[in-house]
Amino acid sequence: MSMLRRIFRIPFFKLACVYFLIVGILYTIQGSLIFPAPDFKVDNLPEFAEFTEMKTADGETLRHVRLRGEEGAPKLMFFHGNGTLAALQMERGRKLQENGFDVLLVEYRGYGGSSGTPSADAILKDSLAIYDWYKEDEADWVFLYGHSLGTGVASYLSSKRPVQSMVLEAPYTSLADVAADKYFLFPARMLIRHHINTVEYLKDTKTPILIIHGTEDVVIPLKFGEELYENLDPSHSTLKIIDQAGHNNLITHGSIEMALDHFSRSF
Repeated sequence: MSMLRRIFRIPFFKLACVYFLIVGILYTIQGSLIFPAPDFKVDNLPEFAEFTEMKTADGETLRHVRLRGEEGAPKLMFFHGNGTLAALQMERGRKLQENGFDVLLVEYRGYGGSSGTPSADAILKDSLAIYDWYKEDEADWVFLYGHSLGTGVASYLSSKRPVQSMVLEAPYTSLADVAADKYFLFPARMLIRHHINTVEYLKDTKTPILIIHGTEDVVIPLKFGEELYENLDPSHSTLKIIDQAGHNNLITHGSIEMALDHFSRSF
């Protein structure tokens, strides 16, 4: 017993105990770190938008927001970031609708009135079901638009379904890369259970892609957008770097207008 007391008095041993305690906590709570869903939902929408629900194969209900376009309008699916809701994307959705799109602001399970618990595997699988449900006719053109977490989901979907064109705002190479960068003192790559690998999904893509990233992004630093672009075929991909823009204010720096210009080249 006296030997154990002496060991516990050793500073290095104490530090090691604290270190492994933090590692255990990070492993346990990583779901809430990657998917920090707001603890509220929006029940009232402006008159130009409506809630629309669908059932998943495993019985969950997803509550999306739709801004309907004119008959025959091209369809656009928007995948938001991890700390917000589909119903909070009205500015983006409205501008896209006003420019001729039928817009589906996609909601993730566990977010904004949707049932279930979010995970990487679940939301990737859901994206395919949402696409199939939303694309009512084989003639429908579908465009994809993602921000932050949603860029990986959109990229995965584009690797599995026909997509006309895609815009990725503040994207990442993989969740593991971001985790390793943010938690560099810990073995993040070994700990992470949620895997979204954007580079892998896009390695053989022929979909026209626009990447938009801000120089002042501290959530997903610009280097990730640049690395992703370097892994794409430059013949059908473009990188626009916005000076002084952060992670959540790309809209105020003209990102929607850039997206619309990119999409217009696919008609």
